Order: sequence, then C-alpha cells, then structure tokens
Amino acid sequence: MRPAAFELYHPIVPAVLIGGAVVLAMLAIEPVCTAILLVGALLFSALTQGVGAALSKLRWQLPLLLLICLINPVFSALGSTLVAKVGPFLVYAESLAYGAVMGALLVSVLMWIEALGLVIGQDELLVMTGGALPSVTLAFSMTAQLVPQLMRRARMVIASLRAVPRAHGERAARTRVMGALATWALEDSLERADSMRARGWGATHKRSRFRSRTFRERDAVALVLCATLVAAAALGVQTALSTWRFYPRMEGFAPSWAYLSLSLLSFAPSFVVVVEHLLWRREP
Repeated sequence: MRPAAFELYHPIVPAVLIGGAVVLAMLAIEPVCTAILLVGALLFSALTQGVGAALSKLRWQLPLLLLICLINPVFSALGSTLVAKVGPFLVYAESLAYGAVMGALLVSVLMWIEALGLVIGQDELLVMTGGALPSVTLAFSMTAQLVPQLMRRARMVIASLRAVPRAHGERAARTRVMGALATWALEDSLERADSMRARGWGATHKRSRFRSRTFRERDAVALVLCATLVAAAALGVQTALSTWRFYPRMEGFAPSWAYLSLSLLSFAPSFVVVVEHLLWRREP
C-alpha cells in the first residue's frame, strides 16, 4: 500500500499549497483561470481516489454546472451577442458564458476543498495547531469524525423504518429519524465528555500530544517554494481579472505568464503525488 499524498512532507506544506489553490479558485472568475483550476482538481482527484471515483463525481457536478449556466441569463440578461429569445427573456452569449464560468468555479472550489480534506486529516490538523489551538482543533477533528458517523446512523434508522411496516406518514417517519439521532447524539456527548475528563482533558493549560511529524529542512524549502508559487499564481490571477471582462463583450485575455504561474500551482499537487508514487515503487 503506497502512502497518501504529501506523506513525505510536514502538513503545513500541503496546507499552504492546496489552501492557496482553494482561495484562488474562489476568486478566479475568468474562463481560462477557472478551466485551469478545474482540470488540476480533476487530475488530483483521479490520482488520489482513482479515475472511476473522479468520474462518478461528474454525474452531479456537470448537471450543477449546466444548471447555473442556464439560470444565469434569467437573472442577468446582459451582453451584446443575442443567442435566443425565450418568451420575455433575452439570452446573450455573454450571460451564458458567465454562468458557465460560475458553475465551473463552484465545482472547482468543491473539488479543491475535498483535496485539502484528503491530505489534511485529523492527525495532520492536530500536528499543525494542536499546541496553539487545542480547543479549536478538537472541535474540528470531532466534527470531521462525528458528522459522517451521524450520517451513517441516519441511514441505519431509515433502513430500519423501511423494513418494518408502519401506518405513519412520511412526516412522522422524519420525526422519528430526527428523534433517534438526537437521542443517540446526546448519549454519545455524555460518554465522550466523561471519557475526556477521565483522560485528563483540561487538567493543564498546555495540551501534550504525540508529534508524528517534525518540521525539517526539506519541509522549510518546500514551504518557501509553495508560498512563492501561490504568490506568483495570485499575481497571475490578479492580472487576468484586471484585463478580462464579460460585459458588454467578452475580451481581454491575460499574458501567457499569468496562466503559466496558475498552471504550475494547479498541477503541482498532482506532480507531488506522481513523484511519491514513483519513490514508493522503488522501495524494496
């Protein structure tokens, strides 16, 4: 079994690299920038989760993108290139393009956040912030653990209700599901609180923890490179946003260096995954 992505580096390295991609994906409302970030996120998802899993996500992501693309002309009938007239609505190519970019931007942001969650798990979050923010780290780590558990239990309750014939309607079934989950959650909260108290949580001002990762020289070099790459990509995105406009006519592509810097950031996580995979295969 090969290690997960960025297993060879301190968690702060992928946090800066992929976190920068998340922030830029939220801001890059420009066709080429959005396309670059979306392709980079798809490639990273395919390398880390498999091609089948990445393609399966497109079954709901592409309809979402198409829906936003088609809805935007209804609320923003702007532009100079008339495509169609549907009743009282005028559909312009610029409005369709803006909607498509916004849909792709939303999908890209969701995929990059998922990528960040893949490389920054509970242990990595504890390594980075456990000493400085113990309570906040505990809240995030427990949320990441309990939300999937609550969803599994909800499916169990629903399956149990469907297996037993009942005379109640759909509203009563939902009420029973919520009641069962609330009871389950309250019971777990008491048990977890007693368990934490028994293990000495809050007994001292500073929380002790096992340091599974140490910050080494190569981590410092990688961190500087990642920060530089994020800064260069941010400058490229800012240049692209300052030159491009959707209305009244789509025009103003940025210089090639702006897209090159963003491409390096977008495909850098995938490059790291490939390198780690090759290094892992070389080990006896």
